[in-house]
Amino acid sequence: MVSPVNALVDAAKPEEGAFAALRRRLFLVTAEDTPDALMRVLGVASVQQARLRALSAAPEGQHLAIRLEIDDQGDDRAEILASRLASCPSVRGVGFGWRL
Repeated sequence: MVSPVNALVDAAKPEEGAFAALRRRLFLVTAEDTPDALMRVLGVASVQQARLRALSAAPEGQHLAIRLEIDDQGDDRAEILASRLASCPSVRGVGFGWRL
C-alpha cells in the first residue's frame, strides 16, 4: 500500500523523459585574459554543436572565468567537449557538471 505522502512525492517527480529534456551541463573554463579567449572557447562549442543556453565571462585576476550552460547531449559528448575545450589555446582549466 502506498502512503498518501509517497503518492504526492511520486507525482511531483518529473518523468525521466521530461527530466532529461531539462538537464543542462555546466562548463567552467579558466582561460588567459586575452582579447580572443572567449571567441576561441565559443568556437570550440560551436564546432561541437553544443546548444548554448547561458553564458557569462568575467575577469578574475590574470584569468578569464567563463561559464557555459549547454543542453545535455550525454556523458560521452560532454567529455569530448571538455577535452576539446582543455586543448584550446589560452585555456588553463576546464570543469563540468550538471545544472538543473
